[in-house]
Amino acid sequence: MGTNRAYDAERAYHHITQLAFPRLVGSAGETEAQDYIVQQFKALGLDVSWEPFSFTKFPAEVLPRILSALFVPVVLSVPWFGARFPIPVCLVCLLSLSVAMFCTQWHKRFEGLYDVGRKHRTENIIATNDRKPDDNTPTFLFVTHYDSKSQVLPIAVRAISYGIAIIGLVVLTIAMVIKVGWGIWLPDYIVWDIAGITTLCLLLLQINLTQNHSPGAFDNASGVGVMLEIARVVMESNEKRSVTFLAAGAEEYGMCGALRYVQAHADEYDRENTFVINLDGLGVGKGVNVVTRYGIPPVRTTNALMETFRVSGEFLNIQVSERYLPIGVGLDSIPIASRGFETVTLTAGDVGRAALKVHSKRDKSDLLSVESLQQVGELIVNVIERTA
Repeated sequence: MGTNRAYDAERAYHHITQLAFPRLVGSAGETEAQDYIVQQFKALGLDVSWEPFSFTKFPAEVLPRILSALFVPVVLSVPWFGARFPIPVCLVCLLSLSVAMFCTQWHKRFEGLYDVGRKHRTENIIATNDRKPDDNTPTFLFVTHYDSKSQVLPIAVRAISYGIAIIGLVVLTIAMVIKVGWGIWLPDYIVWDIAGITTLCLLLLQINLTQNHSPGAFDNASGVGVMLEIARVVMESNEKRSVTFLAAGAEEYGMCGALRYVQAHADEYDRENTFVINLDGLGVGKGVNVVTRYGIPPVRTTNALMETFRVSGEFLNIQVSERYLPIGVGLDSIPIASRGFETVTLTAGDVGRAALKVHSKRDKSDLLSVESLQQVGELIVNVIERTA
C-alpha cells in the first residue's frame, strides 16, 4: 500500500462495487460482506474484533404492523361514530395520536422489545486505531451498517405512507376536538375522504414484507465504502486520537447492531468528548446532508458537531445542509444519541434521486457518483483535522 494520505473516492467506490450484492441478515451475502470488511480493516493495520449479539425482529417487523392495524378502527370510528359519540371518539383519537408521537422517538423502555420473540444472531465488526480515549482529546466513533434488504414498498413510499397516516390521524383528532369543544362537525364527505386515505396508508404498510433482493449500493454499501477509505486515511496519517470504526449488523431490523454496541460500550467513552458520525446513504448529488433531529416533536442529537461540519463545508466550498427526519426511517445514530453522545448522520445531498430505488433490486452501484463520494470524504477528513 502507498502512503497517499488524501481521501480517494475511487477507492471508496471500488469497495462499494465489491459489496453491492444482497446481504440480508442471515444470508450467505451477509457473511461474504462481513469477511470483506474484516479483510480490509486488517490490511490497514487496524485492531479488529467481532462482537456477536442477539436481537429479535419484533420492533421492526411485528410491532409496526400491530400498531397500524390498531389505528385502522380508530380512524374509521371518526366518520362512523364521531357525530353521535364525540367525546369517546375524541378521547380514543387523542390516545392514539399520543401513542403514535411516542413511537417516533427513541425511549430506553423500547430496548426490551429487542428480546421479544424468536432470537436471531449476527455480529458487529469493530476496528480501532489502538489509541486509548482520554479526557483531553476528542474521540471519534464512525458507524455504518453493512446489511441490506429489499421490501415490497420502496423506502420513499414507506416514509410517505407513515407521514400521511400521521397527518391524517392529526387532522381527524383536531376535527374531534373541534366537535367536542365547539359543536362544529365537518361535512361527512371530507371526514370520510381523510379517514379513507389514512386507512389506505395504514393498510399499505401491512404488506411491506422484507426480502433479500437488493444489492444495497446506496443503502448502505456506500457508507461502508466511505468508512473504509476514511479508515485508510486515518491509519496512513498516523492519527494520534482514538478512532473507532463500527460496521454494525442488523440495522435494517431496527438499528440492532448500533443499539447492542452502545449498550455494551457507552461507559467506555467520555460523552462530552466523543463525536459519533453515522454514514448512511451517500454518493448521490452535490453536497452533504447532516441529519441532526428526528421524531415528533423533534429530538436534537448534536450541537457542536453540526457547527464543525458547517465550518468545514464553508472552508471546502461544499454545500452542507442540516436535515430533520420526522418519521418512517431509522438511523443507527438514534440509539447512540439516546445515550447522550454528540451524533450526526451523513446522507447524500440528493437523497430524492435514489429514494424510490432504495430497498429494491434497482439499488445498484451505477446510482452513485464518485464526485459526490469525494465531497463527503473530504468533508469528514477536514472535520477530523479541525476538531481540536
